[in-house]
Amino acid sequence: MNEKIKKIAEKFEFQGTLTNIEENNQGNINKSYILTYKDKEERKYLLQKINSNVFTEPYLVMKNIELVTNHIKKNLKKTHDNIHKTLNIIKTKSGENLYTYTNHEGEKEYYRAFDYIDNCISYDSFKDSKNSKELAYQAGKSFGLFQKLLIDFPSNLLGETIKDFHNTKKRFNDLLLSIENKVTNRAYEFPKEIIDLISKVKECSVIVESLGKTIPLRVTHNDTKLNNILMDEETGVGIAIIDLDTVMPGSSLFDLGDGIRSACSNSFEDETDKSKIFLDLDLTEAYLQGYLEEMANFLTIDEINYLGVSIKILTYELALRFLTDYLNGDTYFKIKYESHNRDRFLNQYILLQDIETKLEDINEFILKTIKKVQTN
Repeated sequence: MNEKIKKIAEKFEFQGTLTNIEENNQGNINKSYILTYKDKEERKYLLQKINSNVFTEPYLVMKNIELVTNHIKKNLKKTHDNIHKTLNIIKTKSGENLYTYTNHEGEKEYYRAFDYIDNCISYDSFKDSKNSKELAYQAGKSFGLFQKLLIDFPSNLLGETIKDFHNTKKRFNDLLLSIENKVTNRAYEFPKEIIDLISKVKECSVIVESLGKTIPLRVTHNDTKLNNILMDEETGVGIAIIDLDTVMPGSSLFDLGDGIRSACSNSFEDETDKSKIFLDLDLTEAYLQGYLEEMANFLTIDEINYLGVSIKILTYELALRFLTDYLNGDTYFKIKYESHNRDRFLNQYILLQDIETKLEDINEFILKTIKKVQTN
């Protein structure tokens, strides 16, 4: 048994006797362990070491998570919802939501714990499911419900855990700076693409420029990947949204656009076969159906107007980020080979062009679905 983790576990209010420690390698940022305790019955907990290189203010991260999960629990109780769940923080024996451990090098490590949500499954892709359309519907519904449960939460109470995370204009300016600085000469590979990205910046900055004005600030998840939804193993219903480290004030459009971009694309972000890179319209409509069933009655007119284009904007934003990192010599995103960020950029750029051809159909479906939901 891992003696260090065993020692850290003793600082938390876990019930029973520790019988097993299993490292969970699913996450990309934080290090996670599943702890099994036995008393009268077996209980599982999730112990995580926060990556403080990514999240430089771990106490702010935990404050946000505690505020948001408490609010979700309150609204689930109010609506007598016994199906859905949220993360439940296990405090330390001194009543804190974080335990600070000083390692042999004198560095501080930050640990937190949650109840482990069992009998659930998560998917990396819709292709992992026998019924991809139903999974897409459940994914949209799950993130829609997450937003709905937090619709009455004052987002100004949350801190910004990663500054300017979805600031499209800043991402664009970062690209221009990378071209100007000439850390590499790679910008010469993409003259037409860069000109095209420049021509799109005004349209793709509409959300961030309207935020807090005609587009309301809401609680946003900011990492709406499919595998951040825990789904019931038997029913396939979305049970809980996890990985709340990036919960902060933003636009609900960020979550929707990125959720569809990441989940409803036919390929992974580094696919190089152009024929495989496109937005699956059937999956997109199923996702939107689930999302709008939860959120249609809460969205403003401007939010409704920008639902479709949010998919384009979030794809544009990620294309900017991959290209910027490639021009800067690959300093941010982890790469598996030299041209990895180049391939990622071209993938998102091709996807962006495909989305533009489908926006009219997407917008038509959105308006038809909203009308149906609001008349029922």
